Amino acid sequence: MSVTTTLLKALHSIAPQRAGRIVYDRFCTPPPEVSRNPVERRALETLGANTARAIATHVTSTDATIQIYRWPLDAGTGAPRVLLVHGWSSDARVMTMFVEPLRRAGFEPVAIDLPAHGRSTGTRLNMPIGARAIQAAADACGPFHGIIAHSFGGLAAAHALEGGAPLTRRTTTDRLVLIATPHSLSRLVADFARTQDVTARVAACFAAEVTRAAGRPVTSIATGSMLRAAGQPALVVQDVDDDIVPASDGPAIVAAAPNAVLHATRGLGHSRIIVTSAVVRGAVRFLKGETE
Repeated sequence: MSVTTTLLKALHSIAPQRAGRIVYDRFCTPPPEVSRNPVERRALETLGANTARAIATHVTSTDATIQIYRWPLDAGTGAPRVLLVHGWSSDARVMTMFVEPLRRAGFEPVAIDLPAHGRSTGTRLNMPIGARAIQAAADACGPFHGIIAHSFGGLAAAHALEGGAPLTRRTTTDRLVLIATPHSLSRLVADFARTQDVTARVAACFAAEVTRAAGRPVTSIATGSMLRAAGQPALVVQDVDDDIVPASDGPAIVAAAPNAVLHATRGLGHSRIIVTSAVVRGAVRFLKGETE
């Protein structure tokens, strides 16, 4: 048992608010890259060849210095740009299967490492921090015709487009593709509290910390409602065999957002879905305005 875990147990009854802050710090701290299993590390090393071919630059957001990768088309084409946003404990490399299909379709791909991930700075990531990173990328490299985002990255992208508290503005794009994106922030918070084996009082203090950072009740934050407020056409891709995001989240997002359509897959899980050619092709077709 770590020192922090021992301290957390001791604080349950005597200082639940402090314990709640410790849980919140854990909630916002991505695991180190060395914690990835060997299969994930080998896959990322292979995909790293794609980022090695990119033009690498960076931009500063409120929270961190954001690593940006660009794959421009021929000079002077003025190609519409598409932003690629990875998920929790990942980085831009995992999104590079979209690069060449996007280029062939006439788009210029742009990818970022979210704060505390990849080559970006920072030690924390939450929904507002991720959204501000996306807004900083849009300021530097936008406007973006489309955004393709995976998992937590989809939650941050929806927040950036919605522009609600604690953000002070909204980012615009024409179309949005969310892949394996969770719907309910309050469920994520509750699930994380359970993994920390804390009392109900500490869990409530933890949720209060999330509410404070979000500038609104955590129970009011959901991907579907943010998509509805943003208004852009959105494609929601959800695998029924996802072991991280419940299969019901995709339909729940679409039910709350009249501007969204659902594409269900099977047998791809949470990670393989973003390197599957059929999913990549479907996302590119959606950004082109094509239907099945």
